[in-house]
Amino acid sequence: MKSVIKRIGLRYLLNLGVNNQLDLQTSVRVQLSNLIAILGIVSNIQYSILFTIAGAPNVWTMNVIHFFVICTLSYILYLNQKEKYSLARIILVFTISVPLLFVSFISFGNSGGFYYYFLVFALAPFVLFSYEEKFWILIVFLSNNLFYVWFEFFGKPGEFIKGTLLFDSFIQELFRINSVLSSLFFVALIMFYFLRNTNRIQKEMIRTNAHKDKIFSILAHDLKGPIGTMNSFLGYLTENIPEKDELVVALKELKKSTNQSFLVLENLLDWARNESKKIPIHMEILSLISIVQNAKDILDLQATDKKIRWEIIVPDHIKVFCDERMISTVIRNLFSNAIKFSYPNGTVSIKGIHLGKYAELTISDLGIGMSKDQIKQIENGNPFPTTFGTQGEKGTGLGLLVCKEMLKNQGCTMNVTSSPNLGTKITIQIPNSF
Repeated sequence: MKSVIKRIGLRYLLNLGVNNQLDLQTSVRVQLSNLIAILGIVSNIQYSILFTIAGAPNVWTMNVIHFFVICTLSYILYLNQKEKYSLARIILVFTISVPLLFVSFISFGNSGGFYYYFLVFALAPFVLFSYEEKFWILIVFLSNNLFYVWFEFFGKPGEFIKGTLLFDSFIQELFRINSVLSSLFFVALIMFYFLRNTNRIQKEMIRTNAHKDKIFSILAHDLKGPIGTMNSFLGYLTENIPEKDELVVALKELKKSTNQSFLVLENLLDWARNESKKIPIHMEILSLISIVQNAKDILDLQATDKKIRWEIIVPDHIKVFCDERMISTVIRNLFSNAIKFSYPNGTVSIKGIHLGKYAELTISDLGIGMSKDQIKQIENGNPFPTTFGTQGEKGTGLGLLVCKEMLKNQGCTMNVTSSPNLGTKITIQIPNSF
């Protein structure tokens, strides 16, 4: 029942057709077109009832028109859901004026003030279309203003049947007051919604600029160091003929710098793709132990260099339902962090268990740990200052944030428990195949 209510709820209707692939401005326009369509449906139902009660001229003809307009506005919501946004907007800006034309021509004339709505609809295209679609903005603006001018200066009052409510001039005046107030309400509602989303766009721009600065900072500092180290060692190797021991040391340093650069770039690219919502998700049933073993094999050399011992207890039968590339990136990041922040000769423990609808994977170490402030930054989704591993390994402060967001995108959760100098335990819950 809850899901049914949610599907027919206002929030659901307003967000028909909105998805992660749309930029924020397009999302706002889709939401506004949905809002106007919903208001149009409600208004046509309302006036159809009022006209019938008040005995408006040609009321049944108007009811038929209202019915077709309601159907068209419902179809516009369907078009948005099918991501045919431009067609939906074009049909919308012309459809909303249709009942007004018929009301003013065959029913009320310029009585009741219904033609005031033309001024509202003349403003609608400015919030529905982009500047590149100025042709439609101009057409709709001019046509609605011409309709308003015609009925204001050349229109005639409606002819109402004696004995009906509308024959009373007081009732006609009430309709006029309602038209004025409704027009002002619709303008206020649309502009308020537009301002609200303009504020969202401004915040998004601030956030995007902050991300851009973070990327430049990482490129300038976290990549400059390892690439400079590689350049120095390569220069040394090309200008001298080192002894075997010196060559081994140089190659190890080169490998360390290469690994560090690769990790920085991988985290940076995953973070940037995730922030731009451009990561496709392909969910499938996978073996948890296979994912864990693949990540362990990739990082074996890094663990061997620090004499880190693996302790893996993951039953073969545990299956998970997730995106293989994403979950592999997450587990590889968590294993890499566990090695990086563990002391030499330490142990990295990986344990997997089946818990109802989820498989739980716990990665723990006895390394340098994290402060409460760092954990809070991770929970809030904020980058934190770069930290160094036990042998001077440098990170970006993005790895755990990338993991958290990737897990969230797959319906997974992550819990971090850590204390300085006491190690870190990270538990992730992944939906299983059952």
